Amino acid sequence: MESETTIRPAQGSSRPKEVRGLFSHQDRKKAAVKLLLMLGTLALVVGALVTLAPIAWMLLGSFKTSAEIYSIPQAYLPADYNTGNYEEALRLVDFGRYFLNSLFICACVVAGQLLISSMAAYSLTKLRVRFAGGILLMFMTTLMVPFEVLIIPLYLIMKFFPFGPDIQNVNLVNTYWAVILPGIFSAFSIMVLKDFYDSIPNEILYAARIDGCSETRVFFRFILPMTKPIMAILAIFSFVTTWNGFFWPLIVLNNPDFYPLVLGVQKLIDTGEPWNVVMAALVLSTIPSVLLLLFFQRTIIRGIAYTGIYG
Repeated sequence: MESETTIRPAQGSSRPKEVRGLFSHQDRKKAAVKLLLMLGTLALVVGALVTLAPIAWMLLGSFKTSAEIYSIPQAYLPADYNTGNYEEALRLVDFGRYFLNSLFICACVVAGQLLISSMAAYSLTKLRVRFAGGILLMFMTTLMVPFEVLIIPLYLIMKFFPFGPDIQNVNLVNTYWAVILPGIFSAFSIMVLKDFYDSIPNEILYAARIDGCSETRVFFRFILPMTKPIMAILAIFSFVTTWNGFFWPLIVLNNPDFYPLVLGVQKLIDTGEPWNVVMAALVLSTIPSVLLLLFFQRTIIRGIAYTGIYG
């Protein structure tokens, strides 16, 4: 990973310039700096343990019996690693249906969010849009508004959605669109992409326009290929956020045929199933997010390094 931790060498230099860290090599030899680094490492380890403890407890609880779950004092390890809880969870929850629902919702949200965010960021950065600063300020303002404040107006919009002057008051509640449409706008994605587009030289766009490329072709032919590292990171974050989203689907979906996987697992709690079965269902529902992060961790690291050094 040496190429990701170095800056491009200047012309005429044979060795890449190393990135300056928080402490120099000489500073690290000082006792105070060593103590500070040890305390920082200890704090990170404690934070990691606190974060992983509920996940480990859920994973171990999925193999316990009901008596072990409710026993006092609580046993950390199950007496017998029984997979019957997973069989019971698969029997009670229609995982196939709910999995496809979650996959469809996530795919639509990710595709729509990347397309809209990239086009909005490109317009604010490379096109001469009037009041671009004010529009950008409004986008930034939405990041400071809690989602709970938007629940009622957003629900009313989905309840009486205006498609156009001739089609008014279309009820989107209890449909996939009620979950998809609010998720395709992301001010955070727009801000990240705008910051990246600022680093793209305008000369590339001028040369493409002189060659006769339309603005649409410039965007899809030249701009989007340059943003693959950023788009990959935003796609992963958007997928994980949408997959684990619970509060908004719970409000706008009452028909089990449209439930995502998290709402399907919630049905186990509503019906009073034992917690060991619920934990088994929760473990199954988190597998796609965990696998996605494991398989694409190199892409995430490469994208962060690319934007942090070259962007």
